[in-house]
Amino acid sequence: MKKNIYLPILSCVILLLSQSCTKQSRDQKNAVTNPPQTINASVSAAKSYTLDLSNLGDVTISRQAAHFDVSKTETDAKSGMPVYKYAPKNNYSGTDEVELTASKTSYTTAGSGNGGCNNGAGYITTHNTKMLIKFTVSN
Repeated sequence: MKKNIYLPILSCVILLLSQSCTKQSRDQKNAVTNPPQTINASVSAAKSYTLDLSNLGDVTISRQAAHFDVSKTETDAKSGMPVYKYAPKNNYSGTDEVELTASKTSYTTAGSGNGGCNNGAGYITTHNTKMLIKFTVSN
């Protein structure tokens, strides 16, 4: 008779002890699109324009300028920081524009999981920002 009493109790104890923190979806991904920014820039036909990109994350050219000799993102040789460089075509004067897309990813932990288990779940958020640079090129 004693064996019959201990068997259900032992089963419950084993069941409770075998329950552990289960890994839920480790990371939830969110994308945030920020409002577009417009930058008005004046540049002389014989000069170049440089924009510091160090606080923006990964930046790509999503629509290339039409009247350029140089239009690219690169690492500045002097500062080591990412920049966008633009130089107009030789003898060009008028307007030009380029569209850049900046993408910056951040990770935020979500705190503890179910039953006090810290399962490391968190949120990956990607912030996307479009920047339109409108150039006025003068001689």
